[in-house]
Amino acid sequence: MIWLHRISHCAEVSYPLLDEGYLSIGWSDFSKPEFIKKSLGENGRNYFNKTIQNEWGNLPRNRYSLWHFIAEMKTGDWVVVPKTGTFSIFEITDDNVLSVPELLQLTAVKDLSGNAIEMGKNGYLYKKGGAANDPVDLGFFRRIKPVATEIPRYDYADAALTARMKIRQASADISDLKGSVEKALATFKQEKLLNIYSRIVETASQQILDAIRSELTPDKFEQLVKWYFERIGATNVDIPVKNESGKEGDADVVAVFEPIKTIIYTRVKFHLGETSAWAIEQITNYKLQKEGTVDGYSKIAWVISSSDSFSEEARKSANTGNVQLFDGPAFATMLLEAGIANLNGAL
Repeated sequence: MIWLHRISHCAEVSYPLLDEGYLSIGWSDFSKPEFIKKSLGENGRNYFNKTIQNEWGNLPRNRYSLWHFIAEMKTGDWVVVPKTGTFSIFEITDDNVLSVPELLQLTAVKDLSGNAIEMGKNGYLYKKGGAANDPVDLGFFRRIKPVATEIPRYDYADAALTARMKIRQASADISDLKGSVEKALATFKQEKLLNIYSRIVETASQQILDAIRSELTPDKFEQLVKWYFERIGATNVDIPVKNESGKEGDADVVAVFEPIKTIIYTRVKFHLGETSAWAIEQITNYKLQKEGTVDGYSKIAWVISSSDSFSEEARKSANTGNVQLFDGPAFATMLLEAGIANLNGAL
């Protein structure tokens, strides 16, 4: 089953208890192990109602929330806990319901400010040093574990789930919204997975770039760029002869993608610091010369550098000449995304 449970009693203590693995509700007037045992025993519902009636002189409707909490929440049930702007999902981990003295045997209770919460002589919870007429109205507790926490409502809760989270009772069965809750959870986890992927790529890319800079030479860096084009599906990749007669500009790697009739001319720069506009001028002139050949191929110019960045002049020149720029961090990420499993032996 799936439950909605509002933190409506003593939030300054209830929220820290969530972090400790305990879901709480009020009704501290009845927080005794005997009350729990008899409420869950034979004719327990009658005992539950009679005890409240005798103590308070009436049977308030909100007692149903306490009954849900004590008698109906079971191991494996999910509990959706709304908070301003977000909601969290927890799972009930066992069928035991804890009273105040039982909870204090298991964990130290504190409020959001770190103040200790203790049990007074009358069996109620109080802030340490607090007034005797100012109890912390928490009486019953369930063990929980987080499924997902701090899920933004606006981004992940659909209209039905959003509306249900506005109800006023402390606890309610929302199993009819199982699909909405599962969809919100799946989408939220996918987004978190993408964030984890980004962090992994960022870390691994830096390690790849460090290895490139420490292990390769200019010639081997060209071979790595050649391997990259082959990895992503180029049908033919050449490293032109240096100082080729009659040519204007310069390209270090030429990759042909036959199925899409495209050629990428690439200037490769192996150095640290910042790449200047000279590399862009060389590859731009080389591409312009090749564009004079009518062969039906689209021609693209790239510059791949092991440096940290390109100069402002280089970026302006690339924008004018329609040249794609890839600095060291960008190329390392490209290698990672292309897959480096077969890189051994390529250099």
